[in-house]
Amino acid sequence: MKWDDFIKGIVDDAGTLAKNELVDLITNAATDGEAFIQKQGQKMKRYIQQLADGEITKDEFQGYMVDLQDLMRMEALKMSVVAKARAQRIADGIQSMIIDRLLKLIP
Repeated sequence: MKWDDFIKGIVDDAGTLAKNELVDLITNAATDGEAFIQKQGQKMKRYIQQLADGEITKDEFQGYMVDLQDLMRMEALKMSVVAKARAQRIADGIQSMIIDRLLKLIP
């Protein structure tokens, strides 16, 4: 199963998770012009794929996401204003879409 299929297969009680926004967040990060942001986006894809394949636990996945969020926030301090805004959006998206919402729906 591909990482994005895994996300699309998770539904909450209302049948929504803002899946498109989450897939867009990860895809945009993985293709960002800033090398650091791109690397973190690729890590997000890899960790979701590992979770979908059962290679890592939900707790390990959560730890990786918290680490990525922290890295994005620390790196944002060094970036240009434009890149800083993108890094902050990704860090916020990790918190709101992955840590606060996605992880609650994974059994």
